[in-house]
Amino acid sequence: MAEVSSRLDNAAIHIFAITIQQKARRALRSAESVQLTPTTEDIRDICPRFRVLLIGKSGVGKSSLINKAFGVDDALVSHSAPGQAEIEKEIVSIVNQRFVLHDSRGFEPGETSNFDAVCNFILSRNLKPDLKDKLHAIWVCMATPASGSRILETGVEELFRRKKDGDFGEVPMISVFTKFDELVDREVMKLEIANSKLSKKLSDREVFESARQNANKAFEGECVVPFQTSSNVRIPYKAVSTQPGYETTLTDLIEITFKNVQQHVSPEAAVSTAIAQKPNSAVKIEGCIAVGKLRYWRSLASSVNFPGKTLKACLDVIHTDIIEVWNLNDPKLNLKSKEFKALMSNLVEESVQGKVPSSPNKGLATSVPILAAIAGIVGALSGPAAPIVIPIVGAFVFAKWAYDVYRASRSNLEHLMAYIIDLTLVMQNIFWLADAADGTHPTTRRLIKLAFRAYSESDTNGKVHVLIQEHVKQAKPFIPGGQDATLEAIEDIIRQCTFTPDEMIKWRQELPPFGPGKKDEPWDLQ
Repeated sequence: MAEVSSRLDNAAIHIFAITIQQKARRALRSAESVQLTPTTEDIRDICPRFRVLLIGKSGVGKSSLINKAFGVDDALVSHSAPGQAEIEKEIVSIVNQRFVLHDSRGFEPGETSNFDAVCNFILSRNLKPDLKDKLHAIWVCMATPASGSRILETGVEELFRRKKDGDFGEVPMISVFTKFDELVDREVMKLEIANSKLSKKLSDREVFESARQNANKAFEGECVVPFQTSSNVRIPYKAVSTQPGYETTLTDLIEITFKNVQQHVSPEAAVSTAIAQKPNSAVKIEGCIAVGKLRYWRSLASSVNFPGKTLKACLDVIHTDIIEVWNLNDPKLNLKSKEFKALMSNLVEESVQGKVPSSPNKGLATSVPILAAIAGIVGALSGPAAPIVIPIVGAFVFAKWAYDVYRASRSNLEHLMAYIIDLTLVMQNIFWLADAADGTHPTTRRLIKLAFRAYSESDTNGKVHVLIQEHVKQAKPFIPGGQDATLEAIEDIIRQCTFTPDEMIKWRQELPPFGPGKKDEPWDLQ
């Protein structure tokens, strides 16, 4: 009887094991059949556009502000007659469809109808049930005042008071002092008079820099202090100019807006803000991080999203999410092409195997900004007669690792981390080069390859993969509810290796002339 019982027990165990295997195979097939969806698609459903209300008198510079902030032109945003605006009208650009504008004229003394219309509009938008229909930010525009003039109109003071009292809810309201360059010009005139009396005269550049510093001090004393006193509320503010040489004022305004939307509205609205805006690369980076943190970058070492998927399927959604945030002009879909994805997969493989190309800038001092090194690489590669050759064998065919099935392993973790970080930093280069080429040219294959070579041959590439390998060696399995060390490492490495908008603007002038050319070049020129 004992022998029979033993055989029955063994049979039961065998049947149980088969059942478990069958369930595991069904679960695997079920996981494989589930289509991965880019997080940016879900965000687009929830909040397809950054919705901003612009308040200010005609002539204050609203149109030029919108043009520069969102990369559009006058013909697409100036729908209202001079001095008029229809606040309910949604103004959308075909050039950049990721923002929608509502325009309101400023407040005239003794006139209440427009003030009431603005307040009612803000209140009505706050009551909308869907995030996509709510206001995400309000820019109150006024010209930077001359010395001794009134800082705020009565209507604007009342608007700020109601904001302080909580009437308008959480929607961020930001004061934008336009035409800051006119204040600088005033200081330049003062310095030029003083300079004419000096025996050792300042250069034009020295005059401008001193005037800029004096204008900042004057703005703080003549505008900020009276503004804060009269408004009696802490409204974020920024002095801006759309004139050449003042690009940093716009990047600062975008950063202020993004942070306030992120803090007071929602993560989805903040991502839409990052996507819509054009001047600030750092906000693009933060947008990529915010999207990644919502789903696919989380618990990357033991993802609940990827089991049963090939790494290529995982890369597809990660890739889409990153490039969507940069919102570049890409009519031929070069950034979404299989060739670009394959190129990135091969860069990862080369780096994982320790074949990171030697940087031609290794002799440079470590204090030399990475952008200087990249400018040098671009200069060597950007001649019109020199096609961009990628020095990786089979660069435009997916690396073998991409066809592996996702599993919790150090190898998969290293490859996925590297793809995320490398692609984010290559996109930063593409953004910079596209902006240097005036931001309107399409994202060509040549430009992508130029940005890729500049990154792959830079010291940053090697630094990134050393940091990734150090993390992977020490990585521990992710515990639900615990600290996500891999996500923190990805954020930290990206932020260590990015350059600021100010650096981009400074080093743009070091780039040699390059453009898309009359005819684009093919991907593979080996």
